[in-house]
Amino acid sequence: MNTVISPPTKKSDPQALCQQVKETAAKPRERAETMPPGIYTDKDFMDFETREIFRKEWISLCHVSQVAKAGDFVRADVGGEPMLVVRGKDDEIRVVSRVCRHRGMDLMPSGFGHAEEGNKRVILCPYHLWSYDLTGKLIGAPEMQQAEGFDRSEVCLHSYRSEIWEGFVFVTLSGEIAPLAEKYGRFRDQFVGKWHMGDGELVWSRHWECEFNWKILLENFMEAYHHLGAHMKTLEPFLPAKGCWTEPYDPEFSAMHLPLKKEMREEIMASGDAGTAFPVFAGLEGEDLLEWGVYLGFPNFLLFTAPDRVYWYRLLPTGPETCTLMTTMIIQAAAKGMADYETVKAREVGAGVAFHMEDMEVCAATQRGMRSDGYSQGRLSHLEEPIWHFQKYLAEKIRSAEA
Repeated sequence: MNTVISPPTKKSDPQALCQQVKETAAKPRERAETMPPGIYTDKDFMDFETREIFRKEWISLCHVSQVAKAGDFVRADVGGEPMLVVRGKDDEIRVVSRVCRHRGMDLMPSGFGHAEEGNKRVILCPYHLWSYDLTGKLIGAPEMQQAEGFDRSEVCLHSYRSEIWEGFVFVTLSGEIAPLAEKYGRFRDQFVGKWHMGDGELVWSRHWECEFNWKILLENFMEAYHHLGAHMKTLEPFLPAKGCWTEPYDPEFSAMHLPLKKEMREEIMASGDAGTAFPVFAGLEGEDLLEWGVYLGFPNFLLFTAPDRVYWYRLLPTGPETCTLMTTMIIQAAAKGMADYETVKAREVGAGVAFHMEDMEVCAATQRGMRSDGYSQGRLSHLEEPIWHFQKYLAEKIRSAEA
């Protein structure tokens, strides 16, 4: 049996790394390069990202259809904070802490069989059976009658600032960041708003524990160049890399257009039929039927759109070289009325898993390369322009922290 030995951990200077990021992002697109490898491996740089990005920005947690009924919940961990998105009996969606107010236990710790999403009548701490209602208020605390002055009505799980935007539940740990309607206004009005994703339904989700830095997946997601290699048999045949193009840089988002192959475009234009597996989202027409789109709302709101579906990825770091990922597919609710809906859904989910597994392989292998003496910063293709956009975002976060 061959033993794989990882290269030793390289010591890096976080201040020097930040300077390298700023210098790299300042290059014109025609001279664009990849980032220094240390930003994908260094603990101090990950601490910076946690502090300046994940604890200050809006972070997407779930789609509203995942918490459609009272008691429906979704787990998440953002910026070191264990969280729970839950719909209460009052029909309100809240984001509350998973940390018990008794002894501080995570109410649903990772790795111990707790579901990532599901339904609960009450939120129960398995340590001492303290229980909370769906708003986070303490409703039960066994054997506390001798604790002088203890009043359970005064105890409640911490609640986080949250908003629903285009059908997605977002959270922020900042009290200063602008509302999402302001932050993503142009992003919605000119691009993703026409899908009316809040009216869609999430019909598939899968959770993954990943052995690579979160930015490795984000950069892979955002560029079509790798269709030529990694997706040679899955996406390249109908979404060829050549011909894909990117909107000009915007400080809040990046958008790439992926036109269908020429023959498919001509057939759709001639027939008026998009030929999709599911019904086309209401409001899409014309050029919308002839392409797919890849979008990143900074810092990590990832959408892969087609006329009949939206793939949304929830990407959250768990360490310098690890992250968690939830992959999903959203379609129009009316699609569930199709006579062959279950068959079509199974086929399309299978196709989604297939191209995702190709991405998982290249992301894990790229992470290994970040520690190798054989790697140094490389040049970017014009088909990787969204990576250059993300570099600019990251450099701006560094400048803001230094100010």
